[in-house]
Amino acid sequence: MRRFAMRPLGKTGLEVSPLGIGGGSGISSADLLYAFDHGINYFFFSSDMHHCNYQKSAEALRTLCGQGSALRDKVVLATVSYLNSPEKLPGILVDQFSELGIDYIDVFHWGWVTDEVDLLPLLKTAHQLKEETPFVREMRKFQLVPQRQQEQAAAINETLLKSGLVRAIGTSFHSRTVARRWMRNVDVMMLRYNIVRRDIEEAIVPFLYGEKERDPGIVVFNVAHEGPFSFAIPPKGYPSNQPVPSIPDCYRFALSHPWVDLVLTGPTSRKEIDLALAAIEQGPLDMSEYQALRHYGDLYRQHIAGQSRQPEQTAAAP
Repeated sequence: MRRFAMRPLGKTGLEVSPLGIGGGSGISSADLLYAFDHGINYFFFSSDMHHCNYQKSAEALRTLCGQGSALRDKVVLATVSYLNSPEKLPGILVDQFSELGIDYIDVFHWGWVTDEVDLLPLLKTAHQLKEETPFVREMRKFQLVPQRQQEQAAAINETLLKSGLVRAIGTSFHSRTVARRWMRNVDVMMLRYNIVRRDIEEAIVPFLYGEKERDPGIVVFNVAHEGPFSFAIPPKGYPSNQPVPSIPDCYRFALSHPWVDLVLTGPTSRKEIDLALAAIEQGPLDMSEYQALRHYGDLYRQHIAGQSRQPEQTAAAP
């Protein structure tokens, strides 16, 4: 049962729930299906990095998105590869399509794009997947339907080819400079954003059109932590009588911004899903809550900086 309003994922034409789920924390297929039953429709899958964790929810994705699923058009399936090589794209797609048993991907991402990554050939190659191109025809014919009878494959292919293998192209940016340079050339941007790391408010947001029909979809991640630091664990010296934000509070913080389309979460159980959904039902933060979380984030930034300045401890020899 859906308990909150869907929203557009930027200019993609896709409608998404405020929260999405990535399988990198090892959520089970049963709990992923539970999330879908409770209104979450955006799911993120990696075929290479941390793949052993993502495999735990692969059965659910096959149920929701596999060939012939009556639920397929209700789901937004996002996949990613961190290999970042145009030459490896056919193999990447074969892995993803074969493992999940799917006909198409809603959003395919190149992952972990930094200043050192040459993004132009990656985007040029990926954008071919959105149309009926020779590349797509070859992928359909020889790599994606090896189990089907040829006459069945031909009939299915002609329909599928009209919209390609992929509906939208995304990039997980780990460089604000690169994100700003290429934001007009992608359909979806994945950006790290949280109460400590708020630099995209100045580095990215002012350069958006401010119109969903023209801007890329914006998915934010690492919303409740910065590296190994969970914001639900107060920094050293934080007054015990002061409130500590929960993980769902951090989700609400990000979703209080109209330019955020979706918060990508990494729950491990349906209990965590329930807590997140209950928080989202409360709507955006009010101004006092919002300012309190920004203040907490400032304190946490100082805490992290202090931790990084501490000298390494050398373990005593046994």
